[in-house]
Amino acid sequence: MMRRIFTLFIGVYLCIWAARAQEPAYTDPVTLEDQAEKIDSLQRIIDDLNSQLTSQKKIERVWEGRSKYFNIGYVNQKLIYKDFDMPDMKNDFGVSLSWGKTYYLHKKPLLGMLKFGLDWSWVDLNYAQYSLIDMEEVKPGESSEAYEITAHQAEYGMQFGPSVTINPVQDLKVSLYFRVTPSFSLIYMDDVNYNYATFFNFGGAIAWRMISLGVEGRWGSAKYNGFAVNEVDIDSEYPSIETSSIKAKLKTSSVRFYIGFRF
Repeated sequence: MMRRIFTLFIGVYLCIWAARAQEPAYTDPVTLEDQAEKIDSLQRIIDDLNSQLTSQKKIERVWEGRSKYFNIGYVNQKLIYKDFDMPDMKNDFGVSLSWGKTYYLHKKPLLGMLKFGLDWSWVDLNYAQYSLIDMEEVKPGESSEAYEITAHQAEYGMQFGPSVTINPVQDLKVSLYFRVTPSFSLIYMDDVNYNYATFFNFGGAIAWRMISLGVEGRWGSAKYNGFAVNEVDIDSEYPSIETSSIKAKLKTSSVRFYIGFRF
């Protein structure tokens, strides 16, 4: 009897357990909503981190990785006498070289595309070659002979000045700058003439990644030592020509077209 009762009890228990197993599990709907909110919050955090990482990579690629520059240019230059009534000299050939770095004043670009900086070119070389015709008097009262003189002008200086750079799209950058260039200037024209000179540069460039194209105006003046001047003595019985050395003020005005490399 007891055995039958026990068997019946076990059978009823198994039937109830089987019926419950077939019923769908009940889940608190509040818990599902909480989990969905947590997943959405986590996704937003991941998207925000990805956006920050992408923005940081662009800043490093466009700005921090392209702050140095090396420029090679063609020079169109004119030399103007300020103390003598002599024609201006235009160069036959000219070349320039500059090497420096832009130090940006703020880490993140304004409006996502604009940065202000200070340019420092620790090397600025400029060379121009001129050809001019000189008249040499053989003897007083006789006709003069003309011959060609090749003159050379060279400067070494360092540039300092502000700049503004705009990054409108992708890796394209447009920059404008103004720089002051303290320089040592030398002119060779039969003899060596030299002095300190201050030049000013104003220009702009368009850059795509590491390649840039630019143009700048450059101007300045200096009083050069050692210019030879012929003085004719006509008061004496026997006229003579004496050569003396004086200082002469000359103004340099040039336009430089250059190709640059940013790195």
